[in-house]
Amino acid sequence: MSNRVKIERSENYDYYNDLLWCSVPLIGMAWYYYGPRPVLLLLTGLLTAYLCDCALAPLHGAGYHSHEPSSECFAALIVLMMPATVPYMVVVAAVIAAVLVKEAFGGEGHYPFHPAAVGMALVGISWPESVYTYPTPGNWLPVFGNINVSLSEGMNATLRDGGLPSASTMNLLTGNVAGGLGISAALVVMACGLFLLVRGHVKLTVLVPFLVFCIGLPWLLPQLNELPVFSWPWEFIRQRIYLEKYVILSGSVLFGSLFMICEPVTMPNRTSSRIVYGAALGIATHAFRVFSPYESAVCFALLIVGAIPEWLDLISHRTERIRFMRKEERRLAQFTKPE
Repeated sequence: MSNRVKIERSENYDYYNDLLWCSVPLIGMAWYYYGPRPVLLLLTGLLTAYLCDCALAPLHGAGYHSHEPSSECFAALIVLMMPATVPYMVVVAAVIAAVLVKEAFGGEGHYPFHPAAVGMALVGISWPESVYTYPTPGNWLPVFGNINVSLSEGMNATLRDGGLPSASTMNLLTGNVAGGLGISAALVVMACGLFLLVRGHVKLTVLVPFLVFCIGLPWLLPQLNELPVFSWPWEFIRQRIYLEKYVILSGSVLFGSLFMICEPVTMPNRTSSRIVYGAALGIATHAFRVFSPYESAVCFALLIVGAIPEWLDLISHRTERIRFMRKEERRLAQFTKPE
């Protein structure tokens, strides 16, 4: 194994380990609002991913690496995006991420799509009533047995219909709103994102263009019934600001931007490619948020845009090679000019 491969593996291990540590405060907030059931869901997902790795990793010939926690990390991300009332879908999504996406394509470092995004998208399409309806915070849920509480759609359903949710800014920041276990408390998500940024796991070349389009497109094309079909960007400023608040703080945009889009295996390697990749993810996320009935727009965007990173790197490499050859031709031409 070359030194470069060893360094990349070490960086990936640090990334996944740090993501797992970030899941602790997020699941702690869920415990505060719903009781110990979210902790059980997280442990179930982690155990499922671990058993899948133990069973299938030896098929690759290298054996199981106990220090390679990517499957457990994907399971944790899936649980954090799900409601506290979700039943066995946690196990199904974790198996999909670890087996059908990661191990089926060669295991560690070889999967073409984000495993957590695939797992979340498939169970969301299969059981939308269980995956995309949420209990009201403050209801302590039973750890086992039937759960008899009223469920509601996420706030993106209101935004998609052209309205504005009624949740206050403080509730959005503290997570006192109906939503996924780990995506609702915006302050905690941003604190964990800052930690990942300091650790070098969040790449600004992907994050900045992603947020530019996630914020810019709703500002230019607001989906609000109280606004006319066409309005200039400098009109109805107050309504646009309220819309942006809910777009960023109420759904999976903030969580996905800090925890998912910078996955080291699935994102491009070159700087120019990452800029295009982030912009494409932002456009796709906005499209799925507006036109899709599902809450996890970032997951579906990752499935679509996840098909182009290697293509972007190839185009960037060829472009740089052409520029280098032209530069060399101009340099040689200076020495071959006739007297």
